[in-house]
Amino acid sequence: MQSSLYYIEKTANLKQEKAFSTDFTVDHVEGAVDQNATPDCRQVTVNAIQDPDDFQLDVHGFCVLHGQTHLDHEGVYRNKASVQDAYYYEIEAILHEAFPQYSRIEAFDLTACTPLPHPTFSSKLTYLQVRKRDVDFPDVVRGYRKEYEQPSSIAHCDWSKNGSLKVLHWCFPGNESYWEGKRFDMLNVWRPLKQPSDDWPLAVCDYTTVDPDHDIRLSDAIRRDRVDEVCVLHYNEKHKWYYLKDQGVEDLLVFRNADSHGERARAFHAAVHNPQAQGPPRESVEVRLVAIY
Repeated sequence: MQSSLYYIEKTANLKQEKAFSTDFTVDHVEGAVDQNATPDCRQVTVNAIQDPDDFQLDVHGFCVLHGQTHLDHEGVYRNKASVQDAYYYEIEAILHEAFPQYSRIEAFDLTACTPLPHPTFSSKLTYLQVRKRDVDFPDVVRGYRKEYEQPSSIAHCDWSKNGSLKVLHWCFPGNESYWEGKRFDMLNVWRPLKQPSDDWPLAVCDYTTVDPDHDIRLSDAIRRDRVDEVCVLHYNEKHKWYYLKDQGVEDLLVFRNADSHGERARAFHAAVHNPQAQGPPRESVEVRLVAIY
């Protein structure tokens, strides 16, 4: 399908200063800006994945797994605490079976929801992230995300190599011995909450088409309580984008955001408008995990 997504322009100011953006408005601060990078809207072809076996996590940065989970669709809205641990366990089990090279896989998320204790890592902060597209999206003003997180149409990876270390320190306080000196991956598992889903699907970029030396830029994502380091993408006509057409709840899109050494394939991703969509506004759930070798 033909759609569009946002890259970041290679503007002159980024030669002297690091890119940044905020997830809140700064209108109350005189002279402040909420970002110093210029969005670059591009028309792209987003290809439907015909054969999931054609894509491998370690080559393309993403893959597709089929896995049955029992997440209560309504429960994620009524009481996240009552359903999230069971869902995390199911996702971790699916990944352990698919990727036996990992010695340990721990699910977490960093969206602004209520921190909940986890029985594995002591003092672990875990979250269940749900996105429910507002009928006004994409015209929702940035910084006013209403009740639920909205899809992100900017091509990005959730963290950089250094950013992933900061996340682990923040999310697993006092547990540095579990990952220090070890190799690890930061993974996402994304799926719709209802099926079939064709509204604003998640598109992933084949990493073999990305030029790491020229296409990728580090950016500070300034939150209300911390600063994360993420990666954003500059346009390259060689990029190839893919999505799962009519993705079902058992179709798990698994992709790598970062790794401890900055050497592995990862998947830049963005939500894209589907001009042929006939279903209701997108509802999706994603789990972020650290997978330790």
